Amino acid sequence: MNKRILAIMLSLIFILVNSTTLMAANIEDQVTQNKITAIKVVGNKKIKDEEILEQVKTKVGDKVSNEKLQEDMKKIFDLGYFFDIQITFKNHKDGVMLTFEVVENPELDEIKFIGNNEVGADKLKEVISVRPGQILNLNKLDESTQAINKYYQDEGYILAKVVDVTIKESDKLYVTINEGELNKIIINTDGETKDYVVRRELSMEPGQVFNVNQMWNDLRNIYNLGYFKDVKPQFKPVEGESQSANLVINLKEAKTGTFSVGGGYSSSSGMTGLINIEKDNLFGTGKRVKLNWEFGGKQNLYEIGFYEPWAFGTETSLNFNLYNRTEEDSNDNDVNEKGIDITAGHPITDNTNGYITLSYDNSDYYEEISDGSFEKADENTRSITLKTIRDTRDNFLNPKEGGRQELSIEKAGFGGDTNFAKYQTDLRKYIPVGNDDSLALRLKAGASNGTLEDIHKYQLRDGLLDGVRGYDSDYYNKTKWTDKNDNDKRDPGEVDYDPEESGFKGDSLLLANIEYRFDIVESVTGVVFADAGRTFQNNDFSLNDLNYSVGVGARFNTPIGQLGLDYGYAPEGDADHNRSFSLRIGNTF
Repeated sequence: MNKRILAIMLSLIFILVNSTTLMAANIEDQVTQNKITAIKVVGNKKIKDEEILEQVKTKVGDKVSNEKLQEDMKKIFDLGYFFDIQITFKNHKDGVMLTFEVVENPELDEIKFIGNNEVGADKLKEVISVRPGQILNLNKLDESTQAINKYYQDEGYILAKVVDVTIKESDKLYVTINEGELNKIIINTDGETKDYVVRRELSMEPGQVFNVNQMWNDLRNIYNLGYFKDVKPQFKPVEGESQSANLVINLKEAKTGTFSVGGGYSSSSGMTGLINIEKDNLFGTGKRVKLNWEFGGKQNLYEIGFYEPWAFGTETSLNFNLYNRTEEDSNDNDVNEKGIDITAGHPITDNTNGYITLSYDNSDYYEEISDGSFEKADENTRSITLKTIRDTRDNFLNPKEGGRQELSIEKAGFGGDTNFAKYQTDLRKYIPVGNDDSLALRLKAGASNGTLEDIHKYQLRDGLLDGVRGYDSDYYNKTKWTDKNDNDKRDPGEVDYDPEESGFKGDSLLLANIEYRFDIVESVTGVVFADAGRTFQNNDFSLNDLNYSVGVGARFNTPIGQLGLDYGYAPEGDADHNRSFSLRIGNTF
């Protein structure tokens, strides 16, 4: 009995369903056969009918087409002003009236941002095209979301993203941003450098918003320590957190100890030698010690130094230097100077450090008296030097971009035997050219007040940072001959020479260098350069009196560092001393 009732019910349901389907088919067929005699829009309050109907391809007189109507609805929806669209039909004249019923998005009263800790709301409002007082346009909302993401990317917040857009209280738009978090910083090194030596160079901290520009600046600071030959970042995602990442810093350590032995010979100086021992990153702690001995010729120098980059656990650096220097003055008399200087440094801004140096030195020298002879004199100098250095170079050993600006003032006195002031500036700029080449520019100037004894005067020196390449060592080291009381000490053929008049020692200085640097092969860089420089007396600067030179050179990357070989030609130099080779460690500047 139950089975018969079940069979009858299933039969009735089947008949009913098929009857309904046939009726619906007949109605659809009837509608599609009707002609559209009118089209209108209802429900819109802010958006004009004309703007909506411009999107409609169906025209009065057309027959109803479901495919065409679906396309019309999509076009209207693509305007971005509506969150609901319906189509209705109503008998009209000899056909049907087509009605598009739309529901507009709300008119925004306020836009609020959530999670934007690094970028202010005012800036984000400038970026987006959605505005309060306007109907929310979904297209503009999507464009605004992409614009916010792009702005964060351009500013270096590569993990940042808009994660939610919500309308609350019917007219308030809430935009939620996840700015991206640095989860962990992992240091991997293949040497002895202590972990804290690297971490103290980082401005980034775990848990803060990650910025790739900040990361590259920190990695530049690590590389510029000089302890590593390779610094590479690596990102590792945090499981389950798409806006969070771990940063791994992979370090390959460079040789930080140097032992240099050198020597040379010139007709004026005779045999000269150099022994230099220097150790950076002592025991992996970042400390530095150096021992330097230069001997022979007209100068003997002994120097001992110690550098602590983070004294007392702070960013304050301390540098101690002891020295004993003996050299011949322009009258062939020995001048001895020994002393100590202590320098403390501290960051002022991200790229600028300030320094104060306390110096004491004692000098024994000879001064000329009325009868033309010389008598020994003794003086001590106590000075304070204030210096600032702003350094934005991408690589302190071989920069191709950025710059370095140094300004210093030294004041002597404070109970000592001397009283003078020296003012110096050293400006350097590096400009990339193409993919691999660069242009390096330098301008150094110095002036003074008071009387500078020989030992404190500005000097241009052969083969050093402040030399004009091309003038050889004999030219720099010539002796000043005198003929007082008809006592001519010159050998036949010698010429009168005064290093002050020749512009290699004075109370003021002007020096300019320009180098074009280009890659030749791997580990070899070519250089084309021009130098111009001179010292002056009484701060009487004159561009017309500059010594100048031009030349070519090469830089070789070696296991002991970069070696530089330059050949310079000085057109206005003495015929026998106007061209020279010079060998140096690293770039000139």
